[in-house]
Amino acid sequence: MIVKDRVVGMLTLDHRRPGYYASSQAELAMAFASQAAVAIENARLYQQAEQAAVTHERHRLARDLHDAVTQTLFSAALIADVLPKLWERNPEVGRQKLEELRLLTRVALSEMRTLLFELRPDSLIEVDLADLYKHITNAFAARNRIPVVFTQEGQSVLPPNVKEAFYRIAQEALNNITKHAGATQVQLQLIQNDECVEVNIQDNGCGFDPAVLSPENMGLKIMRERAESVRAKIEIQSEPGVGTCILMRWPAREEKI
Repeated sequence: MIVKDRVVGMLTLDHRRPGYYASSQAELAMAFASQAAVAIENARLYQQAEQAAVTHERHRLARDLHDAVTQTLFSAALIADVLPKLWERNPEVGRQKLEELRLLTRVALSEMRTLLFELRPDSLIEVDLADLYKHITNAFAARNRIPVVFTQEGQSVLPPNVKEAFYRIAQEALNNITKHAGATQVQLQLIQNDECVEVNIQDNGCGFDPAVLSPENMGLKIMRERAESVRAKIEIQSEPGVGTCILMRWPAREEKI
């Protein structure tokens, strides 16, 4: 099997009777081998394109996070420079700026950890899903000044691809809340047991009408594709004015059978 003068495989037909195959059968086999070679090459190119897209997205996130960390540290440095004089003139304003400096430091630390996850995706495997959720909810709350109530029940050991998918979906959901929801409170609940893993993300933002919003909306599409890639079910419930609820469920017991 040859594609562009490059051998990608071999197809052989054998029969114990000498001269069993006629030339017409050989031509048919060659045609089949050519089609199979094209299919193999297309699969290889698709895998390369998929890996390139993942790498590109990871680098884009890393650049964005790098810029965010730089801006956060710059703001913290400005406050630190003027804080002594502010404290002398007005201790109350100084205390406010000191609290702001503390929050900026927490944001920078969270963003640096997120940047580490993006640059070293293998590190996601080493961290428990609950700890990953604590990290991204703390970063979200510190960055956006929006309280997040995170709760968890139970523990389980998840396959690396399932853990990464649930992490990325929650990350995308929180990004959407930042950009579109206008929420003042967010809840993230994680339930893990031998039967399943469930995640519930709710906000009290502006919501939307699922019947009006296109199913091809990039954020929702990415979340659905990630859930499907690990055979998880995802349900997105929302109404204008009442916020949004994202439910995810991965059947742990079924996957172990």
